[in-house]
Amino acid sequence: MRQANASVHVSEIRGRIPIGGHRMLDLTFATQRLPGVSVISVAGEIDSANAGLLDRHIQQTRRMPGEHVVIDLSEARFIGSAGLRVLLNTHTFARQHGGVLHLAAPHPKVARFMDVTQAGTVLHVHATVEEAVIAALRRSPSRLYPSESHRAAGETLTQA
Repeated sequence: MRQANASVHVSEIRGRIPIGGHRMLDLTFATQRLPGVSVISVAGEIDSANAGLLDRHIQQTRRMPGEHVVIDLSEARFIGSAGLRVLLNTHTFARQHGGVLHLAAPHPKVARFMDVTQAGTVLHVHATVEEAVIAALRRSPSRLYPSESHRAAGETLTQA
């Protein structure tokens, strides 16, 4: 039996952001590269002051534009509109290049925000990281027949 080659790259990018004048919150990331998909775990609070850190980390993590990406939000306690904009832009970029963005295990506060904003009607949100990885791999163009790959890449955001 052949074992999948996976690597884990933990990059602690700490964005020390002053909150309320005294308290400092960190936004940290860990990346696990699996065949066909990268899983980025995010911990902390994503707001207008540090959403750029998330955006830069996603861009630096991508091995190629059409790569499938899963973002684990189980440790992200808050996401604001700037963080949501990063996720929507990442989704759009991935789709334009034949990839897919999947969100996994959102913290209850993040899940509530996504419900209120109806972001889940555009973004692929899954209850677990495992479900998100499986869904991303099922959408992999390398696993589709050539005609299906072309059709999947041409779908609009609302068809996803």
